[in-house]
Amino acid sequence: MTQPLLSYKNVSKHYNQRLILNNINLNVEPGMVIGLLGKNGAGKTTLLRSALGLVKPDEGEVQALGELSHQLSASSKQKIGYVAQQTFGYEGFKIADALALHRSFYPNWDMQLEAKWLARFELNSKDAINDLSIGQRQTLALIMAMAYRPQLLILDEPVASLDPIARREFMSDLFDLAIDSGSGILFSSHITSDIERVASHIALIKQGELLLLDELDVIRDTVRKVSFKDPTIDLSAYTILNRQQNCAIIYGYTGEVIVGALAINTLSLEQLFVELHG
Repeated sequence: MTQPLLSYKNVSKHYNQRLILNNINLNVEPGMVIGLLGKNGAGKTTLLRSALGLVKPDEGEVQALGELSHQLSASSKQKIGYVAQQTFGYEGFKIADALALHRSFYPNWDMQLEAKWLARFELNSKDAINDLSIGQRQTLALIMAMAYRPQLLILDEPVASLDPIARREFMSDLFDLAIDSGSGILFSSHITSDIERVASHIALIKQGELLLLDELDVIRDTVRKVSFKDPTIDLSAYTILNRQQNCAIIYGYTGEVIVGALAINTLSLEQLFVELHG
């Protein structure tokens, strides 16, 4: 059995007595692109930073490439790419100089991939980092994280600052990277259309709890909104993601009749997000 590239085992984390992550179990396998979906403050960034050893769990453990994330060897760090929500660094450098310094740490750097993405996103290697827009800095950070074809790629809201065309092109490249290189990718976003475009799996997180983790197609096929009049309706055969007085969001539906249901409706990923957080 293939070892996961990234594994969370019963991971919990507190900040100032507030529970940020609650018993998270999640594996990222080669070729998987997991879209992490949740509101701001749901625990997404803490979850991603713990994969890199930047946050150590209070309970449980996180392993990346077979090593505890807070004890990663230098060779493992060279196989992991990371883009934070806020880009930083290389002020005073030109793009070419920043890339030259960055690539010196990665022996597997793909110069053709670098050149392709610089041209695609219209970045001039002679431009100064200080003169770049927020979106251009984010694009450069993505190039720096992906040009050495990491085995594991961790992205925190990677395209929030990009325009729609650049977002679409980057998401296409992200999927190709996973397929071509057998990489595992975990990325957070609140833009459901971006997640639907490339993710093979969806992880829904709410208030530090992982509500749902499955293939995107399975979620589309088996998640339903059930409306009813009698609140004693029996939904025990399903995982209930959210329940209100006259409706419930269920997971595990396979087309059967639900006695007492007034309506059983499919949900888009955006509708599911709103129903869980609205």
